[in-house]
Amino acid sequence: MGGLVLNGYAAEWSAEPSLGVKGEYNSNLLLVAGPQKPVYGHWVSPGVKFAGSTENIEVSGKATADVVRYYGGRNQELLNLSFPLSVKYGLDRETFGFEGGFTRDNTLRGELLQTGVVLSFTQRNMWNLAPSWQHAFTERLSLQSSYQYSKATYEDGARLGLVDYQVQGGSTGLAYQPSENDRLMLLGTYTNFTVPTASALRSDIVGAQASWAHAFTERLAVTVTGGPQVVSSSISFGPTRLSDTQMLWVANGSLKQQWQSGFAEIVIGREINPSGFGLLLKTERAGVTLSEDLTDRLNASVNAQVLLASSVASKAVPFTFPENRYVVVSPRLTWKFDEWWSLTVAYTYNRREVESFGERAFGNATTVMLTYYPPKLSVGR
Repeated sequence: MGGLVLNGYAAEWSAEPSLGVKGEYNSNLLLVAGPQKPVYGHWVSPGVKFAGSTENIEVSGKATADVVRYYGGRNQELLNLSFPLSVKYGLDRETFGFEGGFTRDNTLRGELLQTGVVLSFTQRNMWNLAPSWQHAFTERLSLQSSYQYSKATYEDGARLGLVDYQVQGGSTGLAYQPSENDRLMLLGTYTNFTVPTASALRSDIVGAQASWAHAFTERLAVTVTGGPQVVSSSISFGPTRLSDTQMLWVANGSLKQQWQSGFAEIVIGREINPSGFGLLLKTERAGVTLSEDLTDRLNASVNAQVLLASSVASKAVPFTFPENRYVVVSPRLTWKFDEWWSLTVAYTYNRREVESFGERAFGNATTVMLTYYPPKLSVGR
C-alpha cells in the first residue's frame, strides 16, 4: 500500500482511513423461535486506524462507525460507533499503560458473543477504562497492577427488561519469565458488579489467578489461565437485604499453530460475565479459528464457537436464568483485488437453544462488503 510522508516533529505517526459498504441478508435477525420474515440491511462504515510512537510512548487506536438500516421483516436504523485506544509509556523500569474506549453497538453483536445470551434487540453504550502499571525488578521478574472500569447503558432498557450496570475492579501480582519460551504469572483479583436500581444488586468477586504461557516453537504456543473466584452477592427487598457467598472456578486456554500462509487456534474457557439482565452469567466457551492465504490476494477463514451460559446461582437472587446454548459458525472469503480495494463475502449460521423451555431458534446471514482503503498518511522525522 502506498503512502504520503510529511515532515514533522513526531518520531512516527500514521493514519489509515477506510470506507466500507455492506449488504446483508438475515433469515432471523432477532434469533427467536418460529417462522420469521427475512431482514435485509445495508451498512456504510467509515473508519480510520491511527498509530504513533516516540522514544518512550506508543499510541494506537481507531475510530469507526456503522450507519445501518434494516428493512423487510424489521424496519430500523442504527448507528454503531467504536473508539478503542491503547497507550503505553515506558521508562527504565516502569511501564504505564492504558486500554479502553467507547463502543456503541447492539445487544446481538458484542454482548451475545461475550456472554452467549440473546437479549432484547436494542443499542448498548459501553465505556471501558483500564489503566495499568508494571515495575521490573529484574529482566525476568516484574510487579503488575491494573484497574478496570466499565459502564453499560441500554436504549429503552426499562421497557425491554434490561438494566444498566457498572463493573470495576483491579488485579495485582507477579510475572516471572524463567526462560525465553515460558512466562508465569500469579495475580490477586477483585471485581465489583453493581446494578443501580431500587433493588441495589451488588456482587463482589475476590479471586486468585495463575497463568502459564509456553512457546513450543516459534510458531506453536499455548496459554493456560485459571483460578478460584469467591462470589458474594446481596440484594434489597424493602428493608430486607439478602446475601449469599459461593466459590466458582474460572479458566481459559488457547493453543495456536502458525505456518507461512495462515494459522489455526483453539480456545476453551469458563468465565463470569455481567449482563443486561442484571445478573452475573457463567459462560463456558469452546471455539476454533482457521485462516489461510490461498494466494497473495485471497484469504479464507472460518470461526466456530459453542457457548453455554447460565446465571450464577445465588440464594440472594430469587430468580435464575436457564442454561442457554449458542452456536455460531462463520466462514469468510476476502479478495484484495486492487491496491486500494477489497471484497469480503461472509456467511454466518446461528443456533440458540434453551432446553428447559424446549426453545430452539436458527438463523442464517450472508453479507457482501466492498471496502476502499485510501493512501496511508504518515508523519515522521
